[in-house]
Amino acid sequence: MSGRAHRVGAAAGALLVLLAIGQAALGAAAESGGDDASLLYLSSSDWQRQSAPRKVALAEDFMRIFCTDQRMSAASLADCLDHDKADGAPFERAMACVSALSAGR
Repeated sequence: MSGRAHRVGAAAGALLVLLAIGQAALGAAAESGGDDASLLYLSSSDWQRQSAPRKVALAEDFMRIFCTDQRMSAASLADCLDHDKADGAPFERAMACVSALSAGR
């Protein structure tokens, strides 16, 4: 039984190491503004630091994943996020921008 417990402990330790490495890599990518960043994980200040082409790419990625109604262009969504003065994370504001379009406002 101690051999089995040792193997389970070793496997658990290896999984914890992999999890820690993965979280560190995600944090570094988010801080550097790398291509792995998503609108879902950006703060408002992170959004403001992005270049205009990067904002459009983030908006396009958001729309591809979260929007079934594709009437708003990615550039329009990025513009809405730039000019929307509401409090909240860019993801929440993006949902509001797309909802407003769907409601016909």
